[in-house]
Amino acid sequence: MKTIYLSIALLFLSTTVSAHSGEDPVREVAKKRSYVLQYQKDYQAATSREEKISNIKKQVSTLQSTVLLLRNSLVKENSSIRSDLSRFDLDYLKAMKNSLKDMQKLLKQLDAAIED
Repeated sequence: MKTIYLSIALLFLSTTVSAHSGEDPVREVAKKRSYVLQYQKDYQAATSREEKISNIKKQVSTLQSTVLLLRNSLVKENSSIRSDLSRFDLDYLKAMKNSLKDMQKLLKQLDAAIED
């Protein structure tokens, strides 16, 4: 009986670790993009300069994390960056393009925060 409980516990633990180890970059990139889009909405509602600066820091951190995830995924796959050759069906170029667009919007917000 102890063996069954131990096996179930180990199975659960390995599933949990696998889910958080970044093995599915499609899901991770989508999650990070949703965070950035929410931060950008929150920026519009921010009233103080401190809130805006804090929000901008969150955006920068998330975008940096996205770029690192994409870079690490490219290295891990060690193949073409086109989605049709990706084993995760992730279009790396599109994801990087979206991250760069987000960075451009962030920089505009930074300019506005500094001018306030």
